[in-house]
Amino acid sequence: MLQSLFSVAVTVLIFGLLIFIHEFGHYIVARAFGVGIIEFAIGMGPTVKTWKGKYNDFSIRAIPIGGFVNMVGEYDEEIPEEHMYKIPLNDRSVWKRMLIVIAGPLMNILLAFVIMVALVSSGNLVGTSIVAKFDETSTSDDYGLQVYDEIIRVNGKRIHCHSDLSYMILSDGHEPIDIVVLRDGEEITLEGVCFGTETEEGIVFGNMDFQVFGVKKTVGNVMKESFWQSCSTVFMTLDSLVDTFSGRYGSVGDAVGGPVAIGEEVNQTIKASVSFREAVQNLATLTVMISVSLGVFNLLPIPVLDGGRLLFYIIEAIRGKPMNPKYERAVSAFFTVLLLMLMAFVMLKDIAGLF
Repeated sequence: MLQSLFSVAVTVLIFGLLIFIHEFGHYIVARAFGVGIIEFAIGMGPTVKTWKGKYNDFSIRAIPIGGFVNMVGEYDEEIPEEHMYKIPLNDRSVWKRMLIVIAGPLMNILLAFVIMVALVSSGNLVGTSIVAKFDETSTSDDYGLQVYDEIIRVNGKRIHCHSDLSYMILSDGHEPIDIVVLRDGEEITLEGVCFGTETEEGIVFGNMDFQVFGVKKTVGNVMKESFWQSCSTVFMTLDSLVDTFSGRYGSVGDAVGGPVAIGEEVNQTIKASVSFREAVQNLATLTVMISVSLGVFNLLPIPVLDGGRLLFYIIEAIRGKPMNPKYERAVSAFFTVLLLMLMAFVMLKDIAGLF
């Protein structure tokens, strides 16, 4: 019981951090461009607590999911009298509004990079893509892969870091794959390399059957590895999204998870960790994945998401004038209903999955 409560608390803390960072991105860029702010809120629903700031209100809402920055003129054409002296969002140029809207998702990706730097720094060595030794049950060495080979491409994907390599084998290694290696200064292509496989919940994954060399940490290689691992996480998120909608993981409904599923993942991560240090590292890794997923998801060109608002601004930039607010609100309202229905479906599915 205590562990479950602790897991819930950790989940709320992670979501709170990611939501705060996301909304802070919108807030700080809007402030930098002089846009008036009415409220900075963490959570949704009824207000629990409100503070009067120098420039705007800060509030905590009852439902610890989501948040918002209410900018002057963003949601209502009629500006409250006490905010009439502030500059409305739509008075700023379209490129400034674009920067404001993408600042939230980019802050999530920046947070992932900062956490990744801490994770890479905490390790004894920095991983490479150079084969060190094969497992006893390995099969890839039967297809020409050798110790000291530096793997530079897998199925055409450039390999920049160890997580690129492990993900590509995990994702594509259930079938024969093409690998390009650097051997004695020469690029060699190995076609149809086969790996062992593992099946989890009916989904077949490739099994990386070798270990790689690690190198001593330096400031330079830690920053480089952190950057490429963050990029790798963005690629994994996009690639998994494509696989989800292509049906590799079953129906979209089965593959999509919400806050409840993430809370269960947090709980399982804590249970599987054998020490406090390992738990912190595993939770930090999970936070990186969630933060990047949140950033990428919000950039999808769907109205009510940041990407949808960005799409409206791109259309405005091309047309030379904004969309009719009446149509924009109608489209946003329609997709808001769809999003709420999806959230309700996912939450009910996740809750049912707990039993």
